[in-house]
Amino acid sequence: MRILQQHVEYIEYEPVKKEIASAEEAEKKKVRHEDIVVLFTTVEKGDDQETARKAIDDAGKFLKNLGKKNVLIYPYAHLSSNLARPEIALSVLNQMESRAKELGLMVHKSPFGWNKQYALKIKGHPLAEQSRSYSSVPAPEGGEAAGKAVKHEAQKEELSQDALFARIQKSDFSTLPETDHRIIGERLNLFSFQEVSPGMVYWHNNGIVLFNTLKSFMREKLAEKGYIEISTPTLANTALWRVSGHSEHYKENMFLTMLGEEEFGLKPMNCPATFLVYRSRKWSYKDLPLKISIFDALFRNELSGVASGLFRVKMLTQDDAHIFTTKQGAQDQIVELLALMEEVYRVFGVTHNVRLSTMPEDHMGTAEEWAQATSMLTGALDSKKIKYTIYEKDGAFYGPKIDIDIKDSLGREWQCCTIQADMQMPKKFRLSYTGEDGKEHTPVVLHRTIIGALERFIGILIEHYQGKFPVWLAPVQARVMSISESSNAYAQEVYAKLRKAGVRSEIDVSDKTLEYKIRDAQLMKVPYMLVVGAKEVENKTLAVRTRSGGQKFGVKPEEFIEKIRVECENKAPSPN
Repeated sequence: MRILQQHVEYIEYEPVKKEIASAEEAEKKKVRHEDIVVLFTTVEKGDDQETARKAIDDAGKFLKNLGKKNVLIYPYAHLSSNLARPEIALSVLNQMESRAKELGLMVHKSPFGWNKQYALKIKGHPLAEQSRSYSSVPAPEGGEAAGKAVKHEAQKEELSQDALFARIQKSDFSTLPETDHRIIGERLNLFSFQEVSPGMVYWHNNGIVLFNTLKSFMREKLAEKGYIEISTPTLANTALWRVSGHSEHYKENMFLTMLGEEEFGLKPMNCPATFLVYRSRKWSYKDLPLKISIFDALFRNELSGVASGLFRVKMLTQDDAHIFTTKQGAQDQIVELLALMEEVYRVFGVTHNVRLSTMPEDHMGTAEEWAQATSMLTGALDSKKIKYTIYEKDGAFYGPKIDIDIKDSLGREWQCCTIQADMQMPKKFRLSYTGEDGKEHTPVVLHRTIIGALERFIGILIEHYQGKFPVWLAPVQARVMSISESSNAYAQEVYAKLRKAGVRSEIDVSDKTLEYKIRDAQLMKVPYMLVVGAKEVENKTLAVRTRSGGQKFGVKPEEFIEKIRVECENKAPSPN
């Protein structure tokens, strides 16, 4: 059994069409549930009553920690290809429902055997989305260790050369709508997903240019604000994750391995490693606030990948940062973070809504500490006169938080920015600084991202712009194209000038028609097409065409290069 468990603000679904003859009876009407834990469930071969019991018992513990009782069992056959027969699957799902009722949960079940349309909004807290895998298939003779050995041998046999090449293939997005970022990304040669690395992005040249440009943009913003940047190892002993609490709250979503006799894990979050860097030297109150940014890759072993493209990946990079400050200075730092958020989001032309999440039932620390941390956040919001909605008991287990939902050009909301006030982790990691009184004090740590996961934000931007990126962000800013062979040499000269000036450019001196070249550049969403023919060769000028069809003749190459420089510096909107 595979389960994608999501704590959502709401989910709406509507049965559309029966997929199998044995589908449950259901009305074709929209159903909505709010503040509920959804179990997207795939029943596999070998699943039985014990599997159902174990799955619901785990979900019950999660709900208890949240202080919630509402759960929705949602049949979802897309998490595995090893599906149980429909009659078995329905029986296991019904057993899950019965067990949930035994535990006193308020259980709902989406109808089995239907194709359904659904929409949901996931909660903003760190544990709102997790994956689970269960099995009732007994281990081979020799116990668990022997079972692992047999499985390893089976995998080696499976991955013969033919089997390996069968896996080395791009994912098929042909059934998706034209506006989907996976379709646009494939057409613009930004990225692909390969079966050998499920849930991980293969960035192509255009895509990595986009990725690095976005990262550089954030790095420049942070340098202006006085941040320092670090990088830490990808792998760490799980003792680190036990101190941080991730072993207790997040271990099932970590990639783990044994090195000798000790267990190690790929890091799913940056905060524990950043705390170790802070602990490596002594700090004074004069050193604070200390702003540490980090752009390392993170790994989260969740049921993710192709089904959601860039929106849910197993390997991700965040514009992550941690600010170490005094209690007295924390509110001012949160005000600065809110201003940075507004500054960044204005560049991309997105609007936003603000949520404040308070102390959950399962939390670290005292109510007094939580009140202090919450006051820091509300004080900052109030001082900037920012309207916000309070989400009671929805904070992280270590602190209250502000979450920012941005709205894209299609009217959809995405949670990207988060600002968390943490008075608990610093104590667990024994962080300190020397105060003005000469005594040791514990800093407050502000965990924050502005755009969140770069992969996810790029997916949002692809759909927000529909691939027509502003010039500063576009992987290719200009394409030089010759009208005939006689103008090829000048086209090459212009291309060399653009490259030397740092303009991301391409050249097309093929023998194809000009109409074809222009059409191809438009399909690739290139902002500017620079056409050169006999007249341009004679006058050493360019005919500049925008992707929307606007034209300007007699432009000097130096004039165009300056135009690009100014547009990039000002982060100007793109020529449509």
